[in-house]
Amino acid sequence: MSDELVRIWGIGPVAASRLIKAGITTIDQLAAAQPTELAFVKGIGIPSAKKIIANAKHLMTLERGLTIVLDHIKANFVQNCPKCGGGMEEKYIILGPERRISAYQCKLCKFYLPR
Repeated sequence: MSDELVRIWGIGPVAASRLIKAGITTIDQLAAAQPTELAFVKGIGIPSAKKIIANAKHLMTLERGLTIVLDHIKANFVQNCPKCGGGMEEKYIILGPERRISAYQCKLCKFYLPR
């Protein structure tokens, strides 16, 4: 069963497994489907297919908006420390003898944010 498909309102575990058997495994595929294509899946008629497709498109729109907001927040954190407001600079943080990570570190409080 795909956990991705059950995120769409109107699709439960049974419908998700039937959609996967029909070859629809992602939300993108579901949003691009035609109602007549989904109507061939057992338990889904034309009216419910239209609702499911609309819900898939709505979920994709919400997730795109959320991604934009999160990218904006991340870009702000890269410039200013979320803890003290100081400037951030790119550094390598040594975690052990053989392990280093690239991160942004605050010039004032030394808070770091992994890249």
